[in-house]
Amino acid sequence: MSTEEQPTKKSKKPPACDRCKARRVLCHPQPNGEPCPRCVEKNATCTTTPVVRARPRRRATHARPSSTSFVESGQGKSSLSPDSTALVTDNSMNCPSLNPEFVAHCFDCFDFMPQVGHPLVRRTKIKDAIQGASFDLYSLHPQSRVLALCIIAVASLASFHESVLGSGPRPKSLADPEFFSSHRDVRMFGLRRAAVYRTLRTKAIEAAWQIRVMLETTEENALTCYLLDVLDQSDSYGMTRPFAGAYFMHVRALAPGWRTGKYTECDEARWAGFLMSESLVSTARRMPMLITHHDQLLLSGSEPAPLDSLLHSLESSKRSGLQAVWPTMKPYTFHCVSLARQLSETINGEHARLKPLSETAVITFLSSLTLLHSIASLLLARIDASFGPVPHNRIPMRYPDNNITTNHACEFIVTGLASLVLPFHRELELRGDEAEPRTRERMRLFRMQAREIAVSCLHEFASALKYLPPLHYTPLIWRTIYPWAEFCVQSTPVDTADVETIVDELKKMGYSLDVISAPQPTELF
Repeated sequence: MSTEEQPTKKSKKPPACDRCKARRVLCHPQPNGEPCPRCVEKNATCTTTPVVRARPRRRATHARPSSTSFVESGQGKSSLSPDSTALVTDNSMNCPSLNPEFVAHCFDCFDFMPQVGHPLVRRTKIKDAIQGASFDLYSLHPQSRVLALCIIAVASLASFHESVLGSGPRPKSLADPEFFSSHRDVRMFGLRRAAVYRTLRTKAIEAAWQIRVMLETTEENALTCYLLDVLDQSDSYGMTRPFAGAYFMHVRALAPGWRTGKYTECDEARWAGFLMSESLVSTARRMPMLITHHDQLLLSGSEPAPLDSLLHSLESSKRSGLQAVWPTMKPYTFHCVSLARQLSETINGEHARLKPLSETAVITFLSSLTLLHSIASLLLARIDASFGPVPHNRIPMRYPDNNITTNHACEFIVTGLASLVLPFHRELELRGDEAEPRTRERMRLFRMQAREIAVSCLHEFASALKYLPPLHYTPLIWRTIYPWAEFCVQSTPVDTADVETIVDELKKMGYSLDVISAPQPTELF
């Protein structure tokens, strides 16, 4: 075909003018920049703004979420948009397969850890839910599924599963007396599980962010935030606790509803213990207190009698043994939280550290601490008398066992006192010389008194640890025990047997935590 015979290409119509586009009417643009007929008719200025037209973007084809997508699969929908892809999948190299067998194993291990005693575990009925789903995570509602994943991550610190510890020697169960009663060095177990634990923790955090657990107030999300904070405490040293803050916001919103329903004295006692644990984490790290006095009244009941009245009541009680211990536990833990707040607000908190150490604050706190120490000594003496000889075989114990309540009492008593004494002593050591010259001598006397209490508390702390099963209160108790190990190294004289007990406890915690890779403890082993 000749060139003349080829059809001429039709010229492209010029764009519509601005006025016609704005009025959404048909425009007849003219060549050579002439105004269109409509603008001529209306005697209006005809202008055309050029529009850069890019090549249309090709729509991405998203693959359908597979059955391993943690948040999107199963019953219900994520709070994210429907076409968002799930962050959590099972294909990580260090992540065990989240099949029903492994999930059931982790929930069984969780029964050996004190976090299972949290009041929200019973309220959420998560254990019933996972059993009803035959331990299939993907059959759960998204909030329950993420909560279950957090439990799996926490339980991996105690797990003896081959997919967590890998090949090599490991206990047959958490009640294996031959393994846990032996004097073998278990620190390699923490090293072997570290990669799997961190992968599961990351998976839990990503899944929690995806369903926005910090924004929606439910009992499942509150417990999820609590467990995420527990995971965060294991090897994080940040100056904030975002998950703990969300946890308390959820609890404050939910608690009035609990109070209008069936809320027992046992619920108050359990909350008192967990509030104490939370407050002591902040105290030990010189962080702002998250628990208010209102929280205590709302969750653990009315304010108890003052410390001096509590001490007098305990001394004059005709009850013997553990009968005198149980009525004292809730007021004891209540006072521990109050003293932790007092220590933060007047001595080692952010605002208190902006000015020289207050002699009045030191005297007031030292007086209260002395009373608390006397109460703790009496309670531990009653427990000693009831227990008899110190048990030689320490093996992990399932939480609902009959004698775990006594061990739990030991734990509350010893961690409550120990977590207050040492931060107070350390603060006097760090800031005692900031005072006015005329008060420095008195501050030196206060330091001596605080140190005497600390040395005495060290002995009671070491004695009480012998009653506690291993793995108990892991990982949070690490932040209690390790500072005491440092105190043993820096302070003399201290009882050699007490030092050996503390160091031995650090080694036992190597079953759960990677203490070998941590630079600080190696100086003590």
